[in-house]
Amino acid sequence: MTLNKSRKQLPSTWDKNGLGSDGKRCLEVTGLKIKYVGPGDEDKDAASVRADYSVPFDVSLYYYEVQVVNKGRDGFVGIGFSTQDVSLNRLPGWEPHSYGYHGDDGMAFESCGTGKPYGPVFATGDIVGALLNRATKTISFTKNGLDLGVAFTSVNEDVLYPSVGLRTPDEEVVANFGSSSFTGDVSSLEADALQSIQESVQQTQAPFPVQDGNQIGMLLFDYLVHEGLWNTANRVAQDILLGRVQVSEQDRQDVEMQRQVQEHIVAGQIPQAMAVIEQAAPGTLGSHPRIKFQLLCQQFVEMVRVKDDTGAVVFGRSSLSTASNTSADHELLQDALSLIAYDEPQSSPQGYLLGDQHKLDLAATVNAAILQQKGRWPESKMERLLKQLRLVAWELRATGEPSASLLDLPKVLTEQGLRS
Repeated sequence: MTLNKSRKQLPSTWDKNGLGSDGKRCLEVTGLKIKYVGPGDEDKDAASVRADYSVPFDVSLYYYEVQVVNKGRDGFVGIGFSTQDVSLNRLPGWEPHSYGYHGDDGMAFESCGTGKPYGPVFATGDIVGALLNRATKTISFTKNGLDLGVAFTSVNEDVLYPSVGLRTPDEEVVANFGSSSFTGDVSSLEADALQSIQESVQQTQAPFPVQDGNQIGMLLFDYLVHEGLWNTANRVAQDILLGRVQVSEQDRQDVEMQRQVQEHIVAGQIPQAMAVIEQAAPGTLGSHPRIKFQLLCQQFVEMVRVKDDTGAVVFGRSSLSTASNTSADHELLQDALSLIAYDEPQSSPQGYLLGDQHKLDLAATVNAAILQQKGRWPESKMERLLKQLRLVAWELRATGEPSASLLDLPKVLTEQGLRS
């Protein structure tokens, strides 16, 4: 859940030590409880209190609740947010850089003493929630779990504190900063906020030009060709791209070579795989000594698989002992050599070397090197775009961009039918 999630200190109680002059005179603050004990004769008798911490910058959605224990004489209770420099001798919303929803008239006040109609009045027993949405720069409220909608827009202050103010005798409230369950449906609040961000993303136009005019069609065609799905690629080329592109014979040959490499490696036919590699892209193994060593180790492993221990030892001494150059090579070599010590090497701690997944991973590494040797990308344009998208989202989250922090990119991509 994104709501109230932060690596930093969140608001947890009211800051009794930060009270203004009227607050010290008119408010009794005990932990999460606030009670008005002043004269309450006129507006100058109002007093507010802020939370002990501001809403952290990395929080996209922040929510807290206030229960009205007693509405007092007139119910002049204000609930909202304010910056640190706002006077606490006024109700939230009456001063610049403060926002408040008031219980006596249901008005929403923003930076001045004149409010606007917003929601219902609230009184004894009611629970009011305040939601700061940094992604949309809005503040909303709930009453007894019911979402009242957006009260304030263009909320641009970077540092805001939960704030509550009282003005007439016997008014009393108690806050919930998340130490207990909220009355408001926070899951729905979060889902609504996320939906808003997703709709904004989907409505954003990206008018970058491409030669053939259809960006999505070209990405899809390139992916299908890269995966060797010829029939589907041809249908996309004809039906979506209107015959402007076609699958080339070189594309077919490249993918077929990669398929042969994978089949040989999975079948344990390492010499045949190495021959196809050099045929597909001469010089690949020479340019990638680490991959060549991995293949030689796999050839040794395949000898152990068929119980050719003598041949494996001879091969190890002649081809592996001098080919190990890095710490990773040494570690792989030790794992491979240790297989000889087991009657059932598949069941040993190094048995992964005999598994199909290890060989599939090795084949993928080899085929990526082949494409690199040929001056081509090892991934399709769509896969590179998704990688770039994940990187951008990560960078935005790291800098505290609210929308990026709120957006669950893997979930969005999954819902759109894309792998993340």
